[in-house]
Amino acid sequence: MKRNTNGLSGVLTVPDPPHRCASSGSPRSEIVPPTNVPAPDADRRVLRLAAVLTAVIAAFGLLSRMWVVRVGLDRPRWQNIYFRLYAQHELPHQLLLLAFALALLWAAARSRHDAEAPAAVGGAGAPTLAQLGAVALAVTALGVATTHLVMHDLVFSMDEFSVDFQARIFARGESAATVPWPWRSIGPALTPIFVNFDAASGTWRSMYLPVYALLKAPFVAIGIGTLLNPLLTGLAVLALGLAARRMWPDERLRPWVAVALLATSSEVIVTAGSGYAMPAHLLANVAWLWLALRGDRRSWAGALLVGALALGLHNPFPHALFVAPFLLRLLRERRWGRLGSALLVYGAASVFWLMLLRHARANVPGQPDTSLLTVFSVPDLATVLLHGMNLSLLLTWDAPLMAILALLVFSRLRRSPPVIVDLAIGVVITLLFFMLFPSTQGHGWGYRYAFQVLGSLALIAAEGIPALVSALGARRARGWVFAGVGLALFVQLPLRLVQTERFVRPFAAGVAYVRSRPEPIVLVHGDSLWYGGDLIRNDPYLASPIVLRRNALAPTAIEQIERAFPGRVYEVGDAELLRLGMTPLERRRRGAAGP
Repeated sequence: MKRNTNGLSGVLTVPDPPHRCASSGSPRSEIVPPTNVPAPDADRRVLRLAAVLTAVIAAFGLLSRMWVVRVGLDRPRWQNIYFRLYAQHELPHQLLLLAFALALLWAAARSRHDAEAPAAVGGAGAPTLAQLGAVALAVTALGVATTHLVMHDLVFSMDEFSVDFQARIFARGESAATVPWPWRSIGPALTPIFVNFDAASGTWRSMYLPVYALLKAPFVAIGIGTLLNPLLTGLAVLALGLAARRMWPDERLRPWVAVALLATSSEVIVTAGSGYAMPAHLLANVAWLWLALRGDRRSWAGALLVGALALGLHNPFPHALFVAPFLLRLLRERRWGRLGSALLVYGAASVFWLMLLRHARANVPGQPDTSLLTVFSVPDLATVLLHGMNLSLLLTWDAPLMAILALLVFSRLRRSPPVIVDLAIGVVITLLFFMLFPSTQGHGWGYRYAFQVLGSLALIAAEGIPALVSALGARRARGWVFAGVGLALFVQLPLRLVQTERFVRPFAAGVAYVRSRPEPIVLVHGDSLWYGGDLIRNDPYLASPIVLRRNALAPTAIEQIERAFPGRVYEVGDAELLRLGMTPLERRRRGAAGP
């Protein structure tokens, strides 16, 4: 029988199956104890604990939603889309997660049987490359459908638009676009959010790091910019499957569970239809893991190249937090060659991207050079509670089975192999790190700040399959696996897609209406509609129509524009946009409750 000897010793060790460890003299078999030793009573206890923790998180989400509605945080006031989405969409998914956790808790309490091996559920033999490719292709196709049918080809948030803006500049072979002289004096009225307009040089560019925009530029150049994220998501599923085959080379069930959990995640599919950089971060992290698991020098060099680029995708934290535990293990195990090469590559990349980020954010009003540090703060109670809501989003946007299995593995992490431990630490420090940000994520489908660790969570959850089999028995475990994945694919995902489409539709209609005006100049009221400022989506080269914030223009400026474009200036009234379904900004009355 062929042995898997490609893993990095210590750092990314993939332990041999127990029946081979017993006869092997390899030091690797002594590092990590087998994870599927029969212990049904202990496994049932841990499974019950995981189910209880999942139920508590779901219940906290329900209570948080009740509080959001009661105090009026979901009312259309200022920049509160996070709370409005939470209040409008989360109730059925929180109830589903709670019901699934309680049902599995009941099943674990009643289960009595002999322990069985994982192969009894899924058989032997890892998924083939062709099978993984078919799943990746299906995910890509679903992402394309989501882009067109759910998102209406709209880059919904201004974070997404800003990167698309930069991609259009790169597609012209430039790093920044030049604003013509007549328009520089009214830069604030025509500059989209998250775009840095430099009045001194008359140029503008995105405030984010450039690698994701560089990836998108060739797609934009040939008119298929919306294809990038579905393609990246499909590749992420494929890379995860390849990494899972390395981790469990002689098993079928655990690799398939990891792939199924990622491929059926509502957060993954909906984000695949978006313009966020997060699918690129997800792909970078799982591709890094797959390359590192291969263990040879060329693969390690490839992993470092992926990591250096990942730091510059749009901000450095998603990959830095993922890779940090693996680098610390290199230090603990004194693998100086690998550690030295990693420090050299990551250090040089960090300096380069930091300098570029400071340049991209230079001259931004209210954004001094120290702004990269001032966004952090010590979390208070309100921030801790907010991140409890974020944790509930992380769980309710994925299969309920993933929450329980991941928490099961977290509950006894010391029994897991090093690669699982490092993935788990990466998840924990990612969640803790973003607690230092006192504000909400704003727009987002699921908890987008932790999107890059969804691959880690899928692998961690798959690691818990032997314990599930031991606790429930092969037949019942098979049923719960199919139930969890089936609920994600046939209940959660369709509902999420319907909810997302209904929410996006009015904004897409408003943007399309403004952009379809035949007049070369269009004025909009960015201060009277909820997120009305997001209608300012000018092309970097000011293709017609040029859209201006009416409230950011002085009366003399409006007069000058009307003289320059007689009869060709159109002011979009609020009533026109309200008829399309956009929401009026609710003004808080004096003494009223709410934000």
